[in-house]
Amino acid sequence: MVKFMQKVPAGTFLFPMLLSALIYTFFPGVFNIGGVTEAFLGGDHTTFLIAMITFFSGIGLDVKGLGKLFKRHGVLFIVKLILAIGLSFLYMTLFGQEGILGINAMAFTIVMSSINPALYLSLVGSYGEDIDTGAFGITSIFAIPVLPLFIYSFQGGGEFDWMPILSTLIPFFVGMFLGNIDKDFNDIFKGGIAAVVPLLGWKVGYGLNLLDALQASLVGIVLVIIFYVIMSLMVVTDTLVLKNDGVAAGSMLGVANASSAFPAMIAASVPAAQPYVSDATAQILATAIITILVTPIIVNKLYEKAHGQDDKKKNQQKA
Repeated sequence: MVKFMQKVPAGTFLFPMLLSALIYTFFPGVFNIGGVTEAFLGGDHTTFLIAMITFFSGIGLDVKGLGKLFKRHGVLFIVKLILAIGLSFLYMTLFGQEGILGINAMAFTIVMSSINPALYLSLVGSYGEDIDTGAFGITSIFAIPVLPLFIYSFQGGGEFDWMPILSTLIPFFVGMFLGNIDKDFNDIFKGGIAAVVPLLGWKVGYGLNLLDALQASLVGIVLVIIFYVIMSLMVVTDTLVLKNDGVAAGSMLGVANASSAFPAMIAASVPAAQPYVSDATAQILATAIITILVTPIIVNKLYEKAHGQDDKKKNQQKA
């Protein structure tokens, strides 16, 4: 079974996620019995798993490799920020909060601001380089409502809270500190990321209602197409400007399912956005599910184009 999952792009993440999503769709409270079972199989404590992976990513990163990390991923994140912030403001200016094609401004802003860190980690683990996993902590910032809240706060002239960004990065720097002062920490936690990814996949899925996503699938497909067209500029930057294979940038083309909770958070701070919460939530959920299924195919094609089938098989065996 494990070998079969490894043959599918991001399979060790996707299969547990789809199984738990299927269970949640039809039996949403089946594991709500308290105690260890609910903690293990329920949808809570995802943040702890993300913190663990962020910590493991830091441990495995040599300080000497920081320059390479920022040179590549720093550029990609800057491109992501420019596209998300610039186009969100432009969308609101041109179409208002109601948007166009059934896509309201809140859904557009949140989707453009999102990266699925679990999907990213799974894909770079199979197709990327070791340095790519070091960027996991930064991708996690795009899985919390920091950027969309910043956009709405800036638009409304409100204050912005920097604490979520600091909170996300602290486990990464703690891990990096320990891993560099004593290399034996690498031996202790070696394989930690690979062990946690299937568990994270399960946690991510247990909270996805596939029927709700299906109802918003048509608008979700339109939103996904727009997302891929715009964010493909990251892949162009990675391949043509940075002269890489595009795997790292392609692995960032996912929408975090947690982003579907952001409309309610934004509406709590921006009451004018309240009427759009329901539609935005459904559209973002549909977009998250579609990108989880499609993005691995895109990354697989990018890798094959750059390296061929033989290297792909080696990487899958490594993963």
